[in-house]
Amino acid sequence: MRISVLLLFLALLPSAHGADLNEATQLYGRGEFGKAANLLMQLRGASPAEADIRLWLGRSYLKIRQWDNAVREIEKAVQLQPSNARYHLWLGRAYGARASHTFFAMALRWARRVGKEFETARSLDPKDLDVRFDLLEFYLNAPGIVGGGKDKAEAEGRAISQIDPAKGYTARAIIYQKNKNWDLAKKELIQATVEFPKYADAYGDLADYLLDRKDFEGALSNAKKALMLNSDSKHARFLVAASQIQLRTNLDQAADDLRELSTGTLSEEEDPPFEEVYYWLGQCYLAKGDKVKAREAFEVALAINADYAEAKDGISGLK
Repeated sequence: MRISVLLLFLALLPSAHGADLNEATQLYGRGEFGKAANLLMQLRGASPAEADIRLWLGRSYLKIRQWDNAVREIEKAVQLQPSNARYHLWLGRAYGARASHTFFAMALRWARRVGKEFETARSLDPKDLDVRFDLLEFYLNAPGIVGGGKDKAEAEGRAISQIDPAKGYTARAIIYQKNKNWDLAKKELIQATVEFPKYADAYGDLADYLLDRKDFEGALSNAKKALMLNSDSKHARFLVAASQIQLRTNLDQAADDLRELSTGTLSEEEDPPFEEVYYWLGQCYLAKGDKVKAREAFEVALAINADYAEAKDGISGLK
């Protein structure tokens, strides 16, 4: 009897591997990608057949720009769990990153693989909106020779609308933006807030669009509505801060919010990337007249993502 109780107790204890993987994902969520990769390499050595470890290591490699290593690890995750849609989604993203950092002929080969992996993910989990939106963007931006196409993108938009009518408006807006039909894109996003007035993401998507189109008053108004509906939304909080910076209002509050976001944990799918948070923090310091801190923030953004053009432009503007 004592032995069975002891075995049950041990079975309920969290495994050391699980705790370590959790620590690694927390490091990743805080933007400490190099540290996450180092820990995950240790975990991989102890558990080479653990697919989640391979996936997170591949994701960490993507962040530290080790494209081939990222592809290798996520390919292994897919081999270990071929029916996992999220693994195929991330493998497609890894192939996309690889395609973006090679010469043209090779880029086409990698791009074909992107579409294949996204489509495999869709077949495994047709209701995954992250998969659907990645496919939508792929179809819109990839040339026909590697599987892109306007008709495919529009079909994907219709599928998204059937899964989530509110996000269907966002999908159509993305298609209109690709075609530079700005008024139609805006109309779709506004209609989403009319049809779904209690849906925070509808206001957030509209605020994001208006910020990009330099309607800063409109962006601020809708970002605040999103934040009222979902006070935990880091994306809405970020949009409020960015809009305030452009309007040169409440700069101290904007800086505080961005600093808090930069020291917290950000998710990959829903929250702003760390490089964008630091870029806007740099813009906030510029608006406050502190070029030294602005440069520091832009440099951190570039340390996180060396391809981030806005941060490069921010530093150039300081010269």
